Amino acid sequence: GSGAASPVIAFGGSYGGMLAAWLRQKYPGAVAGAVAASAPVLAFPGMTPRFHTETYWGVVTRNAAAAVPGCDVIARRAFAAIFSTAAAGPAGLTRL
Repeated sequence: GSGAASPVIAFGGSYGGMLAAWLRQKYPGAVAGAVAASAPVLAFPGMTPRFHTETYWGVVTRNAAAAVPGCDVIARRAFAAIFSTAAAGPAGLTRL
């Protein structure tokens, strides 16, 4: 068969998951469903329910510690550096 009658499911993880979910929302007839794994589709200011960034970063840090001993310390330092650089405004964002 040609597959023309076969349903199509969009898959993605993280950013790709957000794209899969938005594809399904915007064009519901284009795909039969979407699997959006680890897709922070509500991680934007003003979204309801509120995205809890502290919880997200806590999970990432805990996973880093479980993967490699001491990696959580490095992850915390990296997050601090990223956030402080971004807070510097346009120059900081350009640097990132």
